[in-house]
Amino acid sequence: WKVIAPITNPEKVLCVGMNYIDHCEEQGAPVPKEPVIFSKFNSSIVGPTDDIPYPAVTEQLDWEVEMAIVIGKTAKDVPEDKAMDYVFGFTVAHDVSARDWQFKNGGQFLLGKSMDGFCPLGP
Repeated sequence: WKVIAPITNPEKVLCVGMNYIDHCEEQGAPVPKEPVIFSKFNSSIVGPTDDIPYPAVTEQLDWEVEMAIVIGKTAKDVPEDKAMDYVFGFTVAHDVSARDWQFKNGGQFLLGKSMDGFCPLGP
């Protein structure tokens, strides 16, 4: 048998970047005053034991381990005290990045974060 990602076709994959001081320092970047929000395409999701591709178009492959929060029902304008009512569960995410592509196009993260296989999830 094979362990697959716990969710494979979510409506959205929303991510928060530069969300801890050590990572900002590691990147030589200032700690942001507001969250850095970016997304990943569904095609970046693979299982936790799948091989991570190393695309020929990048020379700067990098990765980070993240906590993923799975939202289980439609949510919009949810009060903070009700937020956990919308959480289905938690899992581990592997945030893979092509750093050289991440900072192209004015620093839009999407290209460097959404290549196929760049979001192993689970178990």
